[in-house]
Amino acid sequence: MDRRKALKNIGSGIGAIAVTPTVVSLFQSCQSAATYAPAYFNANDFGKISQLMELIIPSTDIPGAIELKLPEFTDAYIAAVWDAEGQARLANQWKSFLSASSEISGKKVDQMATSDWDAVLAKYLKPGNSISEGEKEAQEFAKQLRGLTINAFKTNEFIGENVLAYAPVPGEQKGCVDLMETTGGKAWSL
Repeated sequence: MDRRKALKNIGSGIGAIAVTPTVVSLFQSCQSAATYAPAYFNANDFGKISQLMELIIPSTDIPGAIELKLPEFTDAYIAAVWDAEGQARLANQWKSFLSASSEISGKKVDQMATSDWDAVLAKYLKPGNSISEGEKEAQEFAKQLRGLTINAFKTNEFIGENVLAYAPVPGEQKGCVDLMETTGGKAWSL
């Protein structure tokens, strides 16, 4: 993919994913690839990121993050859209997160089990937990990863068509209507 074209189409927005043809093509390429070679993270880190994303959105009656290929999309999105400064900041936060995770679990990062990763995410993402000044960067990574995971989930084709309220051809616009009456309580798909 041409990085300049991606930046031109999408902009440098880190906080939200704009649904443009480029982002749609990222999703389609992630969904159709049999094997994935990470573009931003190295293979070892990509495995850990995938595990963390699966903890954020686990498989239940709907597919989880790994089955929906959210880690692949997120990795490709960061590589194609984020500027060098944003990527460097994320890399530093990731290093801090790994270091803090090792301290919290008392294990080396490569020896941590799913329950260890879950405890780390709980510490950084649940409100009310005390976070030391040295852990702020690790907490920022956890929040950033959660935001990226949720944005990728909401813009996933399967979720948009099968889980959220979806109208491929929108009808008339009605202002103040009850969500339960209109969509059965579901949020609208993008």
